[in-house]
Amino acid sequence: MRRNQFLGGIGKCMCFLAVCVMTFSSCYNDDDLKNSISGLEDRMDKLEASLQSVQTDISTLKTLTDALSQNKSIASVLENEDGSYTIKFSDQTEVTIRNGENGEDAPQITVIKNEEDGVYYWGITSTDGKKTFLKDGEGNMMPVTAAAPKIRINTNTKEWEISTDGGKTWEPTGVYASGEGTGDTSLFSGVSQDDDYAYFTLKDGTILKLSKSKELKCEILSGKQYFANGEEKLISVEMSGISKYTVTKPDGWKASLTGKGLTIIAPVAENQYAETGGKVAIMAVASNGQSIISEIPVIIGEAPVTISVEGQTISTTLMNGVEMYYLGVLEINEYSAEAVAELVNGYAARMYMKTAALDKVPLAELIGKDPEAGKTYMIWAVPPSEAGSEYLPDDVIASVIKTAATVELKVSDITFEGATVSAIRKGCDVYYTGILDKSNYSPEGVIEDLAYGGGTKQYSDYNGPLEGKVLDFLPTVIPGTTYVLWAIPYKEEKGYKTEELVAVEIPVPALTYDGTAAINISSVVTTVSSISATITPGTGCYKFYYSYMKEQTLANYATDKDVISYLIKSGDSSKEAKNFERTSLEPGTKGFIVAVALNEKGQLGSLVKIQADSKEISYNPSISVDVAIEAGVLSTTLTLTPTGNPVKYRYVHMKLKDFTNSYPYWGNEETVKQALVMNSDVTEIVAAELKNHQLTIEDIEFNTEYVLFMIAIDADGNPASTIAKKEYTSVKPTFVRKDRDADLWNASVPEVTIDKIEKDKFYTVSYTVKPKAACKVFYVFAGPADYLTGMYDEQIRYVMKNGVKQTTTYSGSAYGTLPTNINITWMDEEGRFYEVSKTVVEAPAE
Repeated sequence: MRRNQFLGGIGKCMCFLAVCVMTFSSCYNDDDLKNSISGLEDRMDKLEASLQSVQTDISTLKTLTDALSQNKSIASVLENEDGSYTIKFSDQTEVTIRNGENGEDAPQITVIKNEEDGVYYWGITSTDGKKTFLKDGEGNMMPVTAAAPKIRINTNTKEWEISTDGGKTWEPTGVYASGEGTGDTSLFSGVSQDDDYAYFTLKDGTILKLSKSKELKCEILSGKQYFANGEEKLISVEMSGISKYTVTKPDGWKASLTGKGLTIIAPVAENQYAETGGKVAIMAVASNGQSIISEIPVIIGEAPVTISVEGQTISTTLMNGVEMYYLGVLEINEYSAEAVAELVNGYAARMYMKTAALDKVPLAELIGKDPEAGKTYMIWAVPPSEAGSEYLPDDVIASVIKTAATVELKVSDITFEGATVSAIRKGCDVYYTGILDKSNYSPEGVIEDLAYGGGTKQYSDYNGPLEGKVLDFLPTVIPGTTYVLWAIPYKEEKGYKTEELVAVEIPVPALTYDGTAAINISSVVTTVSSISATITPGTGCYKFYYSYMKEQTLANYATDKDVISYLIKSGDSSKEAKNFERTSLEPGTKGFIVAVALNEKGQLGSLVKIQADSKEISYNPSISVDVAIEAGVLSTTLTLTPTGNPVKYRYVHMKLKDFTNSYPYWGNEETVKQALVMNSDVTEIVAAELKNHQLTIEDIEFNTEYVLFMIAIDADGNPASTIAKKEYTSVKPTFVRKDRDADLWNASVPEVTIDKIEKDKFYTVSYTVKPKAACKVFYVFAGPADYLTGMYDEQIRYVMKNGVKQTTTYSGSAYGTLPTNINITWMDEEGRFYEVSKTVVEAPAE
């Protein structure tokens, strides 16, 4: 589904190239063309891999920040052979983090902690290192606990795009998708750990610190293993709370522990010095010094009994000559080799005796009941011993079997406004959910969507309304629609299957058209680019739907019922009076405010239509504004001289290079004029609020070219027929150099005090900056020395742009590696700027 969309433009190109090869193959050597096609295919594959990798990392980032907010801990951090890391959490979920050092350049999705509420929100880091919060369709910051942003590559522009509303709309990121990287793109740059914490570093420098589990657990999920010479086996291991570990093994054997499990390789036959058997052991140590040893017997030879698990069935294979053995099932928390040995040495041994091999016997048959979803069981077997010999724990052969987890979905209280739904985990800690219109739902489609980052990840049971942003992005329920709520347990390995999916249908009743509820529309106001009105509930109105429809759009609906149907599906709704406004209209747009009321029984009243046309642009040639500019170092003062009697002014003020080379204007003055006339993403000020007709624009950069466009507006909202344009350069300050002007520089440099240095994996440096009397304003930026490069004035500019602006004593902190610098530049009362002061903070002696 997404692959076809992604490949659409490339596929057309490939077809064209193929025709070229067929047409001209007899005229020239087509090796270069074939190589070009091959290269195109390679870039296509890398881009698709990068897309999936980034979306997976977004999901991983959500998992990490959710773990922070839910106080989950890290059970283990294990490095894999390919350099990736498997992170296991205290709830037995896990994620894999890969290093994308050589991958495709991609949008740097990040998380930003809001210091006001302590909540992590989704953000994006621009190419200049600036972090900004992502906003949803309503302009709100997006908590990480809500739906994650989605990304895609636009096949026309070859640019990465981002969506914050579930894929309904997409915004460009300014990052070009070249397909030249390895395809192993990642949002992460590193993973590290110490005794108490695990640290996850994003490419933008953000570090997430999660505590490690204190409960120590290390359990090899297997009994005695038999090997052929040189054979390799991977054994499952459950671990938590491990700070460090050691693996021991018999001479000549190889054993290693990774995120995938315990890998054991038997010695080759030619190694005559190798031991034929023994024990592979893991000695795990917690940060508090507690230790535990888990071991598994290994031997070269043929297994008397081999246990095979397929789905939820068990089979056994017997070595020639074995006519009897013992076999049973225990839950994982009840299993140990010692417990099994005790069973087969006791009076109850007969009940576990088998005299034939098993062939796909259901687990339920062996345990005598239906197994619980998501449970882990150990299937154990003990071969016959020599006559009279006691069975030992090392004789026990065992294999693990896990029943499939699921999510139980229930629906109740279905009305025309929605329903109450619940999702209860059965044997899983994490799961995905989603909601679709029945006409758009198919199990295969959901599985494909999951592969591309679809679904909403859940970490707890749910009981609440169908609509909202918890189960999926469903702002409102549409009456008369049958929805499908689906859920599937999360798993780390790739490849979900349709049989793992659970779903329920939710038929929401339709509304009827036999009601008398009323709605009132009043106080209609129109301008050249907007209309507004007050919509008030009338008699019998429980709820109402409303919208603005252009005249040509309304003409496409044959009856009032068709319009009402549109309002229910695509309009807004409210139960209280609403001040409605529609902006960004073209001048002279003809249209209607339409609304319909609904009573508590779901009965609709009559459609109400009030015409509301935006005004035609009527330029007022009798008004204008001239602007005199007094440029400063950090601010610019505009003195406005109006002609006529304008009541408002609109303006665009930006760096000249941004106006010339960047979105949205690209140097086009007509585009600026259109924006000013339409009041589209420009600044509007009221003339009466200005003192002496002056306006001051703060926080500009020194010695930088700027451009200003301004237009006057009359009392009726009509713009002037001309706009004022001014270009200017902000003042280059006098610089005070540290060495050249040592006395002046030293007399006014702010005092930096290092209050405290704390260490976990990295350092937290707490510091205080106290300005001296001559300092009017100062800027503080903490970071490694290599962040500040270039000439002294460029360093001043960098600290001003990226630092914190202060006028009084400031207390701050920096988290990261040492040494680092506390960088400060400042301006005195005479407007002079001072070369950056760099206080180097070294790591304390151990």
